[in-house]
Formats: sequence, C-alpha cells, structure tokens
Amino acid sequence: MPAPDPGILAHCVAIVMARDERDSVALMRLAEKLRFAVVVADSPALGHDRFDHRLVFYLVHFDFDPEARERLLYERRHAGSVSVSFAPVILFLRDATPEEVLLNIEMGFDDVISVPEDGQVIATRLAAQIGQEHLYIETRNYLGPDRYRMDKPGHHRKPAEEHAQLTILRTPEAGVHIVRRQVVAKRR
Repeated sequence: MPAPDPGILAHCVAIVMARDERDSVALMRLAEKLRFAVVVADSPALGHDRFDHRLVFYLVHFDFDPEARERLLYERRHAGSVSVSFAPVILFLRDATPEEVLLNIEMGFDDVISVPEDGQVIATRLAAQIGQEHLYIETRNYLGPDRYRMDKPGHHRKPAEEHAQLTILRTPEAGVHIVRRQVVAKRR
C-alpha cells in the first residue's frame, strides 16, 4: 500500500478544539501549516452543515483533562450526523509516554500524536485517515475506532458483549461512508 498523500488535507476542514484562545491559535497555526483547506475554532455557533461537502477533522489540544476528553468524544460520536460521528478526532499530546498514547487510543481517539513532531510526519499520519477502510466498534457504551487496534499481531481480545463492527471509508469527495456493518455475538 502506498504511503498516504498529505496533499489530500487541502480538501479537508480542521476544527480546532482547545480550552483557551492562545492554545486554539497555536493549534490553528499548525493546521494551517499542514495545509487544511479550512481551519476554524470549534464553537457552538459553528454549525457543521456547511462542511458536509468536505471531510472534517477534529484536532484536540492536550490541555483537556481525561473527563473532558471523554465528554468531547461522546458528543462527537453521538452527533446524529455520519460526517461528524465518524470524523477523525485527533488528540495532540505534549511529550506523551507510550502509556498515555495507549490510554487515549483506548478512550476512542482516531490517532494520538505526541508533539513536538515533524510536520510532514503529522500530515502523513492525518492523511492515513483518508482513502482507506477503518474499523469502528459500536457497543451500548462506546462508538469509535477499534480500541484494540494497538494489540500485537496475532493477539485478539474476546468481545465481552455483542457489538457491531462498522467498516468506514472517508474520502473528500463523498465524506464518510459506512461500507459494512456486521453484528458480532458475545463469545463465551
């Protein structure tokens, strides 16, 4: 599989989420350097309808505490719009440990990027969210990327409850498309 093309971000929208204006401006500056077509700060008045024709990324600043991160993820995943519910939500952490990265992956972020990091590396990782299938899991209490995707090859956890596996594909042309939905029974 060829490496993701960071140029694809020029067809996407970045919505920046931060606790204060200074952090928001810093993350917006980064998104502009990554060459997103549109970069805006999250706001209740924003209204996501105007971005339906483009793929939206949520870029989250590290200054949110774990409870606020969980609330943020819940609100996005249960937004009622496929383009928002399955939009990539990317967390930027400062000098994160592997344990912090794994904790936030398991929380439900699509990717967790430890900064500082090279801009080309960040752009390539974000571009990997586009044009290829991603597995999402839906349970009674969770909707988001497969939390176990960080497991070592060959090691699979048994599902504790019945859940749905949703295969999604994101493209700038079509937005988010659910390719497959499969119900998986609880294993004994």
